[in-house]
Amino acid sequence: MSGMRHPTISAWQRQEDGSYAAEINDWSLRVTWHPELDGGRGFTWAAERDGEKVTSEEIFEEIEVAMGAAEERVSPDPDEAPAGADDAEDAGGAGGHPHASGGHR
Repeated sequence: MSGMRHPTISAWQRQEDGSYAAEINDWSLRVTWHPELDGGRGFTWAAERDGEKVTSEEIFEEIEVAMGAAEERVSPDPDEAPAGADDAEDAGGAGGHPHASGGHR
């Protein structure tokens, strides 16, 4: 993943259930480990703000990459938003683009 955003590690806190959570840009972020998913095992992320929820369509092998993708998705800077995030729903999710892990807005 070229140009990967490095996560703000100090913002992420381990939760009792083993997931990691952070509050960034008024979004509640959570990264969760899945030992068994259809696409294999790995990490997914979810972001929630004011009743709006966005989830990753991608399974990440490394937690730091999942954290960075979650932070990138909720970034207020449009230049740092993942390519295709605005049209991820029209394109059928992130299936065609590895950086467009935006889910639904």
